[in-house]
Amino acid sequence: MTKPGGTKDYEFEAYTKLLEDVGMDLPNVPRTAEPETKRRWLYTWKKKEEADSFAGELKRRTRDNSWYVYSFEAEKEERGPVAPIDIYATQDSEGFTYALRSDKPGTNHHCLPSHEAVPESVLFHPDTARFIRQHGDNWGGQVCKLLTGLTDEQVRSLGGYRIFQTEWRGVA
Repeated sequence: MTKPGGTKDYEFEAYTKLLEDVGMDLPNVPRTAEPETKRRWLYTWKKKEEADSFAGELKRRTRDNSWYVYSFEAEKEERGPVAPIDIYATQDSEGFTYALRSDKPGTNHHCLPSHEAVPESVLFHPDTARFIRQHGDNWGGQVCKLLTGLTDEQVRSLGGYRIFQTEWRGVA
């Protein structure tokens, strides 16, 4: 299931949310690289009828008829996560705290190599604007590397990452 030109972040979020809703174990599924971009992993359906049914529901939920079932022949089944690593940014009066969230069902944090990952750790950065200037467009990749200890290639193999900004925590 994909879209012409590949999926954007919000579209992929809808895709993985529906996979979760239908009971898929996102950290360990049969998968293939997104055909046009190779930036994301897509669930591999064994039966065309199931893929078509999923596509219909995805089109209905997103009100977007450009989703299509991508057919291919696989030499062997590849398994792994399709959902990206979730990083949560919380802002308070001192700056931002970045953390991995490992309690959410369907996350792939248990797939992180235990000798490299520090899932309970947080990174505090008081001047996010300076951090973004320093690291450019890949500032989120730098946050992900610092939290997980993984290389860019390892992060890609796990389905990438996404950063969510949570509500501002004011101090009373």
